[in-house]
Amino acid sequence: MTGVRLGRIFWIGAAAILIAAALVGLTAVLRGDFSETDARILGTLAATLLGGATLISGLALVERGGRTLGWTAVAVAIPGFALLVYAIWDFVFDGDGDAWRWGWSGALALLAALVAATAQLLARSERVVLLAWLAASLATAAAIASIAAVWSESPGDTIGKLIAALWILTALAYFLVPVLQRFSTAGVPATAERVLAELDGVKLVATRSGEGIEPRLSPGERLALRRG
Repeated sequence: MTGVRLGRIFWIGAAAILIAAALVGLTAVLRGDFSETDARILGTLAATLLGGATLISGLALVERGGRTLGWTAVAVAIPGFALLVYAIWDFVFDGDGDAWRWGWSGALALLAALVAATAQLLARSERVVLLAWLAASLATAAAIASIAAVWSESPGDTIGKLIAALWILTALAYFLVPVLQRFSTAGVPATAERVLAELDGVKLVATRSGEGIEPRLSPGERLALRRG
């Protein structure tokens, strides 16, 4: 399954979730009552969107060659989604029980995995890839610290400030990835060419122009020049 097809699946699913959420909201408005069940349904749809985005991003990253991080995101997506849905439907609004803690743990794990995977998908150049890894590391640290605080009885102001600082730095690094990636290619002419290989005067050229071919390679395949 190609990255384009994965992207289409995600966007079709996202559109379906948004339509379902709108229908639930309209039903509640027409009925004149927004019930607890309506809130749980909307929460489940939001959890599905978050979990699905993490899963698709992980699979797309695996397809692009980032197997370790990609499969990690996939592995986090399933239990993270399950914990979040469990918390949504088991949560008692008087605050008793640990359902809310499990829910926050799942949501934070999904968020960190989504940031890590999508940052790598957005990065192309070597320096920007390093920034994407920094964003992934910060997101992981922020999620771990946040989950520890959720399960702690009294985390304290210092931990709260540390968590806030980590998430701010995560957001900064993450949003800089597409900005710097765009900046690194902004000055490159649309017809720029790069010679990849040459054999007996025949050149294999990477170009940004409309000429040439765009090979569709399966995962693990490489282009090779052979003589005779």
